[in-house]
Amino acid sequence: MVNRRDPTIRANASKSSGVGSILLGIVAVALAGMVGTVGLINQVGELGPKVGDIVTFDPLRAMSRDMRAQLPAIAAEGGPGVACVLDVRTMHTSGGSLIIEAREPRASFGYRVHWAGERSSSGGTDCGSSADLFVNPEDIDILAMAAGGFGVPGGNTTSSFWHSVAAAQ
Repeated sequence: MVNRRDPTIRANASKSSGVGSILLGIVAVALAGMVGTVGLINQVGELGPKVGDIVTFDPLRAMSRDMRAQLPAIAAEGGPGVACVLDVRTMHTSGGSLIIEAREPRASFGYRVHWAGERSSSGGTDCGSSADLFVNPEDIDILAMAAGGFGVPGGNTTSSFWHSVAAAQ
């Protein structure tokens, strides 16, 4: 027969309910961590420029004097090799924009972009006033940084990481 007034029975009962609460808490924290990790993994695949993002070079907008990047581009219609150069200083001075048209499976030149502007560089490395090009993914980030972010003049935003809110709308 069990004596309900026995203090050892009450002590054992409170220990088991305390252990159960701790285990339940650990399971809840682990589950929340797992859900957060899955969400982060999904977001990592979406980092970087998106198809439809625009990088606009506005001559009236200030640009850092230290920005002197000259980035290679390959003509989308041409053969292998560097077709022209995207010089951020020239593009900023003359104005123009790049629209990301597609992600390409090529390893080193992963984005197809359309350039439109007066010129992309000085001399024989100019892409012309309009060109479809393949550009390195890291170079897209450099171009966006030089232009002040993704977007169009007046609505230009520099939101989190590389993707702009303006381009999503």
